Amino acid sequence: MSNKESVRQILLWQQIGCVVVALANKLSVSYKRALDIFYSSDTCRRLHNEQSGLYLFSDLYLADEVILEMQNQK
Repeated sequence: MSNKESVRQILLWQQIGCVVVALANKLSVSYKRALDIFYSSDTCRRLHNEQSGLYLFSDLYLADEVILEMQNQK
């Protein structure tokens, strides 16, 4: 893994952590439940695809995207 890729992965992990905290707060669920929700979302899949550009968006925006996904699945 290149140095650039290592830095990108570290930043992605930090961003995911912040999204999970935002989800937990917005949904009043545990961090573990928020992590499960996030990792099962299409937003997570798209975030891991660098070409989607989602990594450029704020943590709160990404949390809201996950919540919208959940609402649309109902």
